[in-house]
Order: sequence, then structure tokens, then C-alpha cells
Amino acid sequence: MGLENFSYSHTIGIASFLGRGFMNPVDVRLDSKGLIFVLSRSNAANKDVRISVQTLDSEYLYEFGRWGTEPGQTTQPTAIALDGDDRVYVTDEFMHNVTIFDREGQFIDRWGEFGTGTGQFDRPSGIAIDSEGNLHVVDHLNARIQKLAPDGAFISSFGTFGTEPGQFNFPWGITIDREDGIWIADWRNDRIQRFTPDGEFVSMLGSSGRDDGQFDRPSGVHVTSDGVVFVADWRNDRVQVFAEDGTHTETLIGDATLSKWCQEFLDVNPEQASWRENAGLFEQEKRFWRPSAVESTNDGLVLVADSCRHRIQIYRRVHALAMA
Repeated sequence: MGLENFSYSHTIGIASFLGRGFMNPVDVRLDSKGLIFVLSRSNAANKDVRISVQTLDSEYLYEFGRWGTEPGQTTQPTAIALDGDDRVYVTDEFMHNVTIFDREGQFIDRWGEFGTGTGQFDRPSGIAIDSEGNLHVVDHLNARIQKLAPDGAFISSFGTFGTEPGQFNFPWGITIDREDGIWIADWRNDRIQRFTPDGEFVSMLGSSGRDDGQFDRPSGVHVTSDGVVFVADWRNDRVQVFAEDGTHTETLIGDATLSKWCQEFLDVNPEQASWRENAGLFEQEKRFWRPSAVESTNDGLVLVADSCRHRIQIYRRVHALAMA
């Protein structure tokens, strides 16, 4: 079945341990000038974590936040968020902290430590910023969401471990909507939970499974300025799209073509192109493999971090989805 509300645009990416390209990208965000910030988590065998910055038309610019434990370095980064001044906030589940950079990647500060107290973390994952500049951090193994001032000062928290409404089981992704409502990808509970800005439970979306509106370990959730909800349905290898009231409207499964960077590589390595053709994997390679996060622009572009294929797939909304 073809796409109804979206058209595929293009792909950015190539597997790379350094410089132009990504290695297991787990988050993608846009700054105020439209530059793309991609967080590469890499894997346990490599220390190739970094934040890469590039344009929408695939011009690679720079990177920062490479592996290490010193200020300005990251070890197991999980998510990024940008504030109104384009400062970059990075959660690190190994360091149990948040590191802040300026837009050019210069280290500003870091805060947080391991623990269960206020302002402490046990493997923080998702991070988002509300309209007042406060940070909301998914405290993954503490099964709670902490609200912090921009300097890291604790404001409030909500959530406990469990399966009831308002409880979490390995929560991961987070987004904040236009009214500062908080949406959480409740990973092991296979659902999305919605809360007020004060952390009061509003509603749930999803259950375990592969049907429309069901999830298998959702890792990311994103809500556009006009209320369209995207869920990175991680282990189902798809992105599901919903109206704000939870009505399923469409499913994206991946439509990638060769990125500009991949095409340039094959142009100077023609034997690789022949091997790819003989492998006969073109149809499979188009599809998502563990999509982890979604971002969007105000003019209708939708960016998906296609983690295990080391790329960002970009779609365009062709018309507005019907809202409830």
C-alpha cells in the first residue's frame, strides 16, 4: 500500500566511525537555522559516539562530543535536545549525567550523578525542553521523569515502576507538545503515555503487538506543532502515525534510496556497487531497521533516525492529517 499523507524525500547517511556519516544514530534534532544534529551511539565494540552536524542537503559540517569521561566527552549517549539558544543537551546513561554544549560543540557544563535522589539519575535516556526552558529527563531505571531548571536544579518529578497508568517500565523517549504536555515512550510496557505539564496522567496509547496501534518496544515519540503524533516502533521496524486523539492514520516502513554520501562512495568504488547488486538486497535495504527517534520541521519534513542502517530517512507531509 502506498503512502497517503507522506512522500519520501531523501536519505542522509553512511556507516562511518569518524567524520561524515553515522554509527547507530539514536536521536536527531534540528536547530533554529535548520541544521541537523545527529547523535551516534555506536556499539559496545567501538568508541565512535559523537554528535554530527549537517545540512538537509547532506553538507557535512562538524562533530563533537566524542568518547571519553572528561568534560565535553560522552560514553553511552542516549538522547539530545536543543534549547531556544541552540545549546545542545546530551544525556549519557553510563555517566548518569547531562552534558551541555554550545551550538558549535564547545563544552559548557555537565551535571548529574548516579543515584535515586532528586537530580540524580540511573541511566538517563530521553530529554526534552519545555516552553519555559526547563528540561524534562527520562530517568530510565528509576522509572520517573525529572523536571530540572536549565542549570540542573531540581524542580519536580513524577512516575514509579509498574504497569498501571502513570507508572513506567524502562521508559525511554520523551517529547513535549505545543501546550507543554509530556509524552513518554514507555518502552517495556509497549505504550505511549501522555501527561499534563505538571505530570498528571492524561491518557495511554497502544498495547503489545504488531497490529496498527500496537507496539513492540517503542523507543521514541514526537508530536508536531499541529498535533500529529509519531511513534518509533523500534522492534517492529516501523514508525506509526496518529492523530492527537490516538487514531492511527498511517505507518511508515522505510523507503530509502542511496544517500548522496553513499553514491559518492560507490562512484569511486564501483566494485562495491557490483557486490551490492549481486546481493539482491535493495528492497530490504529500503526498510527501517530499528528506527529510534523522529523529528519534524514546521514546513512538513519528517526525519527518522534509522539506527541500524546508519542513516536518517526524510519524508515530506503532502497534506495535513485530519485531526479529531
